[in-house]
Amino acid sequence: MTTRFLLNSSMACALALTSAATWADHTEINPNITEIKPGDSVQVARLPDNIYLRTEDDPDDIIWDRIPMYRTELFPAPPVHQSVKLRFDEGANRSKHLHFQVARSSERFYVRLQWKDDSQDTDTTVDSFRDGVAIQYAIGDTDTSYMMGSGPENPVNIWYWRADDTNRVENLAAGGYRSTTTLDDQHVTGAGAYYPDAIEQDSLWRVVMSRPLTAGGEYDVSLEREQVPIAFAVWQGSDNERDGNKRVTHTWILLDTGLEGASDS
Repeated sequence: MTTRFLLNSSMACALALTSAATWADHTEINPNITEIKPGDSVQVARLPDNIYLRTEDDPDDIIWDRIPMYRTELFPAPPVHQSVKLRFDEGANRSKHLHFQVARSSERFYVRLQWKDDSQDTDTTVDSFRDGVAIQYAIGDTDTSYMMGSGPENPVNIWYWRADDTNRVENLAAGGYRSTTTLDDQHVTGAGAYYPDAIEQDSLWRVVMSRPLTAGGEYDVSLEREQVPIAFAVWQGSDNERDGNKRVTHTWILLDTGLEGASDS
């Protein structure tokens, strides 16, 4: 089955009238944004099998208007050495909010991310840096460190999108500091777009990343289990953020997939 179908006008009208229970098993079609703190659980919305995004990772599809949105706060990542603090701009010392949505069909898993950014930074040069965002999953359980994993026995799977190539996502794994590795199987896809606003502070990025529900390799996170630990990171180029200079969620957020009885390993 492919997700590359254009919704025609009659289907779009039908979508607008579809009940919330059909869309995502929630009682409201347009629920309020829910504040999520580390350790909280988030329900993964269920997409009906006869509903498709216009393109596989469309950040503006009408579907997203029917999926609950959550908000979490990101903080400067702990520096691996005190000298790293010298590389932080003043803006990077402040927290930042990230909005996210999670959904799955019977075959594919989706995450949509949105954050405010008053500048669109797409290049990395000697004195400028690109914007980016990453989703990190514990391959095991929550005893895995959210800081790039807890060693080879407790690695993490990372989906990394960057603003210099808005239609590409890197599928990575890490098992501790300086262990990030590009995986052979690059089956995570994505798309992002920047939305400038007359008020610069209200300009924002929207990014969608997705992957087949079934894992393809040893270091691909299993999404066919009841609960999946997840964390986020954002790089804002205008604050000179790059590499370990980033804003992150401190500790895991837990995704409840709705797959009761699925394996947790």
